[in-house]
Amino acid sequence: MDKQVVGLQILSFLIKKYEYQIVRITNINTKDFWLINPNANYPLVCITNDLYNDISIKQSMFSQIYVAIIKTLNQNKKCMVINTNIKSQKFQVDDILQIPVFDNQPLDEILLNEFKGIDESVKEVKNARKEKKNIIKSLNKMNGKSHPVTSIVSLICVIMFLAIQLLTRISHDNITSSIILGSYYKINVVGAYEYWRLLTSGFLHISGIHLLMNLISLNFIGGVIENKLNKVEYIITLFLSIIVGNIFVLIGDANIVGVGISGGLYGFLGVYSVLLYTSGAYKNHQAMRSFMSVLIVNLCISMLPNISGLAHLGGYISGVVCGIFFSKSKLLSSIKKHVMISFIALLIGCCTFVPGISRISPIYGGTDAMIIYTLKELHLDGYADYLLNRYDAHLSEQGEKGYKIFINELVEGIKEEYHEKN
Repeated sequence: MDKQVVGLQILSFLIKKYEYQIVRITNINTKDFWLINPNANYPLVCITNDLYNDISIKQSMFSQIYVAIIKTLNQNKKCMVINTNIKSQKFQVDDILQIPVFDNQPLDEILLNEFKGIDESVKEVKNARKEKKNIIKSLNKMNGKSHPVTSIVSLICVIMFLAIQLLTRISHDNITSSIILGSYYKINVVGAYEYWRLLTSGFLHISGIHLLMNLISLNFIGGVIENKLNKVEYIITLFLSIIVGNIFVLIGDANIVGVGISGGLYGFLGVYSVLLYTSGAYKNHQAMRSFMSVLIVNLCISMLPNISGLAHLGGYISGVVCGIFFSKSKLLSSIKKHVMISFIALLIGCCTFVPGISRISPIYGGTDAMIIYTLKELHLDGYADYLLNRYDAHLSEQGEKGYKIFINELVEGIKEEYHEKN
């Protein structure tokens, strides 16, 4: 069988089954594949077809790469070299063990014991070229070449942004447009029972800069997470992080308008935190520096004016919980149940407090009037009347009488103002 196919089959198996990651080698010309997993018994694996022996391996380019990579690991320097060259031989020198893999020959016992199931991954194929193409396609997808769900989410955000700009031609106000299209607005959530806004607000952006920044972050961190979770797990993480982030806002913030997918992005950061732990990448100083840089930047953004740190906090907690729940690592198997019970208890506690925080303050009469005016301009009179009645009823409960009359007067004033301009 084609030796390249054998190498690619083993490469694909180690990445999918044992969570190894490909090490990118720059500035050095090598055809070897290098894989790393700090939690494995052999944290470093090299798949090669070069004819190494116990002397040449220390004097070749291999040694330079090995030394450079091993510096990122704490203590375990063991490296397994899987050699598909038919002339290669088994040997061990210091922490480096080479094991040959030949066509139609039983795999070495060390390989079979270290990587259960590897014998099933190495199999004869009728069309070597097609097999190589399929494996490379699969690896490219895992390595971030294709992110269909992330791309769809990005497209939805762009479409909704354009919808806000289009609706603003009628409403004359992009905040009003965003509220009509589903942004978080406390009086609509608790007064009109529009709890669906806890989710839909995540796909709306009023500012082009806000949209651009979030899309850049989404396609970076979202792409990484899409490679690690399946489509359903990815969507559950995104949706739950947005919703819980907005529940935190509902409990802790005033009557604000909230938009943006950042709660979901923090959810992905939470999943990434769990992956760093379960994969052992936290032992890799370069990986930790990269993660801490992303985290610090996002924490600084959370402290900016008009940015809800509570939404980010709720999203991050949800992401950590999803990361633990969806993880297949044995390191987390004993705590999954306890984490889920604690998280459910947290959500129940939050929901219990919702009725007690239904007070609307401050009250934005001008915004409410613009919502009613725009809905009537769109001939959505039934929805406009429903919202107006709910606003009036809810604010009457907190002592604000005559709100419906007040809003109707403002709406009439808005009509006169815009009709005069036209």
